[in-house]
Amino acid sequence: MVEFMLIGLPRSGTTWAANFFTTDKLHCKHDPLYTCHYSEWDQSELPAKSIGVACTGIWRFPDFLKDHPARKVILHRSLPAVNASLAAIGLPGCTPADVRALNALEGLHVDFMDLFDTEGCRSIWSHLTHDRLPFDEVRHDELVQIEMQPKFSGLKVGKEVTRRLVEELQGALA
Repeated sequence: MVEFMLIGLPRSGTTWAANFFTTDKLHCKHDPLYTCHYSEWDQSELPAKSIGVACTGIWRFPDFLKDHPARKVILHRSLPAVNASLAAIGLPGCTPADVRALNALEGLHVDFMDLFDTEGCRSIWSHLTHDRLPFDEVRHDELVQIEMQPKFSGLKVGKEVTRRLVEELQGALA
């Protein structure tokens, strides 16, 4: 069962967060919506590991998020910065409506730069793990020195999952 979620617009630190929140005791999947419908997320189990997701698309499904018991952190980055970063990799931008949807989610709202600040990340870690696991400051400080992003050229997208998600979004707009 998914126990924690880091949610943000694209280019808001979710790749880095998925790496940091994957340890010997945690497994944090990055953008699972590419290959798995959110209704199937809780079917994943790993022995002796808490499961989480760092996702840039799940905010589009607020009813699912409202009903899901996972602890949530909502990462915020300014719309101009998000869109500049998306444009730099040739992707379309987000809209003010997307920001409003993210703002409406329940959870701990933080600036995405808190991930890269020791005390800010310690607070996020504490919220997501309920202090059951110690915060690894040495690992954090090491990973802060590394820029991470998905390997877009090898990104696998499940066509059936994508079709199903798009149909749900279109139905919500109708």
